[in-house]
Amino acid sequence: MKPTIIILILSVNFSVLGQSKEELDLLKVKLETIFMKDQTFRRIYSEAENKLGKDSDAYEYFWEVVENQDSILEKEVTTILDKYGWLGISQVGRLANTTLWSVLQHGSASSKEKYAPLLKASVLKGESQPSHYARLIDRMLINTNRPQLYGTQIDYDSSEIPTFFSIEKPEYINQRRKEIGLGGIEGYAEEKKIEWNIPQKRK
Repeated sequence: MKPTIIILILSVNFSVLGQSKEELDLLKVKLETIFMKDQTFRRIYSEAENKLGKDSDAYEYFWEVVENQDSILEKEVTTILDKYGWLGISQVGRLANTTLWSVLQHGSASSKEKYAPLLKASVLKGESQPSHYARLIDRMLINTNRPQLYGTQIDYDSSEIPTFFSIEKPEYINQRRKEIGLGGIEGYAEEKKIEWNIPQKRK
């Protein structure tokens, strides 16, 4: 085999969708840094609430800072998604892959809706976590006053005991969850101490 052909083969093996290993390594570092920024304030919000007071101007400002940061990070992540698509676990590792979901989870409904199909395709290829797709879709639906599909969003405020936010055709929820690789709702409900007694059907 000629040297030029060997070089070509190696080039294909060490690139994914046109990305070299070096480029993927840089993206991994960038995304992991974004994840740190995304999580830093959220790790101390309970402490901030206790020290500043839930209804204080200072606590309101704290969340203004968080929301401004969310907007900046959303732009950074959507720029990456537009250029590279949904980077899978085998490309950038689990944490960097998680960053794409985490930032969108805190971002706008329009971004969730736009990039959700990319995440679903990645999930079905085994390159992203099914729970991330389910949580992204469910939060988008709940935030736009629509019933959720996978039962990941829980209402802790409307009553003394936690309940699921409204679920679309709950008798088919296990079928929907299975299609993306999630287990049955019964185990999740038990884990969250929520009563579940809706018999399941299949279409």
